[in-house]
Amino acid sequence: MDVVEGREQWWPEALARAATNRDAQGFPVLTLPYLVLSKLRAGRVQDMADAARMLGQADETSLQEVRRVIGELQAVLLEDLESLISLGKLEAGDESSDRS
Repeated sequence: MDVVEGREQWWPEALARAATNRDAQGFPVLTLPYLVLSKLRAGRVQDMADAARMLGQADETSLQEVRRVIGELQAVLLEDLESLISLGKLEAGDESSDRS
């Protein structure tokens, strides 16, 4: 994803973290918490599907970091986040997708 413009307060931190998170070609990549947050904020069906797939493949440590960042920056999205995690885990075939 190319970032053209971001006005929310969290973009500088997201881009700073991306600067140290590089892909194989050396390009900066948003870390999972900020990538998921940007997908949730976009709100398009494809963005939700993308987020669910990424979250379904994430380990519990990564999911906790996503929950922390979204809880701090956009707590109103936490319920949607949990739904996407559950859907992603189901799609990935993870039987432990039901959080207690």
